[in-house]
Amino acid sequence: MANITRMAIHLVLNMIVLALIGNVAEALRNPPQGPSHFVFYIHNQIYNPVVNNSVFTSVYSAGPLNLSQPNPFNFGVRATFEANITIGPSPTSRHIGVAQGIWILNSQHKYVLFHVFSATITDGAYKGTLVIMGQEDETLVTRELAIVGGTGDFLAARGSAISKLTVIDHIPPAHWTLLFDCDLYY
Repeated sequence: MANITRMAIHLVLNMIVLALIGNVAEALRNPPQGPSHFVFYIHNQIYNPVVNNSVFTSVYSAGPLNLSQPNPFNFGVRATFEANITIGPSPTSRHIGVAQGIWILNSQHKYVLFHVFSATITDGAYKGTLVIMGQEDETLVTRELAIVGGTGDFLAARGSAISKLTVIDHIPPAHWTLLFDCDLYY
């Protein structure tokens, strides 16, 4: 009986050692490649048919359902966008990619957007996409969105993106710049 117990203990210990070796080998084979911190800026300009603006990056794709009712916060308005990503707050900063997605004004009581987009980074030390989504309460100075995935050097990225409005100009065609300060883990 003692031999069987010893054999069982050795078998369990060998299985644990083999599992640990397998985990270490997997970690060495597929180390995280992406950065733990990444910052970029998105530059957006709304299409306005009244103004001759051929460089728009956002277009309203749907309005509220009932235009006869008061709608002070544009509840239900949706936009689709494809906007440049740069490394700095100026639109003339080095271009590193493009952001594509949608935002929806989804509050009847204040300006809150539900934002879903992919940031495709094509230039720089890291290349790939980050998928970002969440609520942006426009009454707050900073907003936190979720990073829910990525590809390339950002493969399987998760984390948070702090969004901050750095520039806004309401004069048609309205345009603004958003900072995204991302903390990532893999």
